[in-house]
Amino acid sequence: MSYDLDGKVVIVTGGGGGIGSRIARAFARSGAKVAIASRSMEKLKPIAKEIEAEGQTCLPITCDVTNAEQVDQMVAETIEKLGGLDVLVNNAGGALFMKPPEEIEADEWRAGIALNLDSVFFCCNAAAKHMVKQRSGRIISISSVAGIKASPAFVHYGAAKAGVINLTKSLALLWGKHNINVNCIAPGLTATEGVAEWLPEKTQEDGSPVPPLEYPPDPENIADLAVFLASDASSRISGELFPIRALNELA
Repeated sequence: MSYDLDGKVVIVTGGGGGIGSRIARAFARSGAKVAIASRSMEKLKPIAKEIEAEGQTCLPITCDVTNAEQVDQMVAETIEKLGGLDVLVNNAGGALFMKPPEEIEADEWRAGIALNLDSVFFCCNAAAKHMVKQRSGRIISISSVAGIKASPAFVHYGAAKAGVINLTKSLALLWGKHNINVNCIAPGLTATEGVAEWLPEKTQEDGSPVPPLEYPPDPENIADLAVFLASDASSRISGELFPIRALNELA
């Protein structure tokens, strides 16, 4: 799937991860100039090289998205080096701790909220300062199905991702008058390399393949949805939540 984003400037946080790297590649292949951000430049360099090898622009930026000052610097560097900012994809996040709630220390709770919710707020604010002035922009935040239904394995993560969904709706209402679309994607278990050991079998007991809609989506499926939400095809969509998951996660 491809939408024309020729010349648009995009920031993808968590750009070194399994989903983030696919989102960055999808935007680049649609013609956008992409800035990818992570705390680790070593994770970003190979992805930037792959994108540049295909003739597209990719700017790797080291940034801790839980630090508001570093987020402001990330946005400023993107605008300075790539000429603007049209799309922000808040992809950085992670479960961090898989513990019963009674075993989560206060610092661990705060770290989980900072990575998964504070970071989204900081990035949205930094991007909006520019988008409001130009009276246009797209913000796409990656939440999780853990923010929609119960998340007993990691309550801090579910709570933060639910906050991202609510923040999306509020910002969409506040910034709609500035022609800024704000939407949210909520993936379920996604077939990235990092969760390979938790993925189900691709064949059923009778040897037939599992139907695609009953198997966890690939990260490319999430990337395609992000590109759609950044394109003119979604110009009248804002404040919405888009779950993307295997059908068995509906229960």
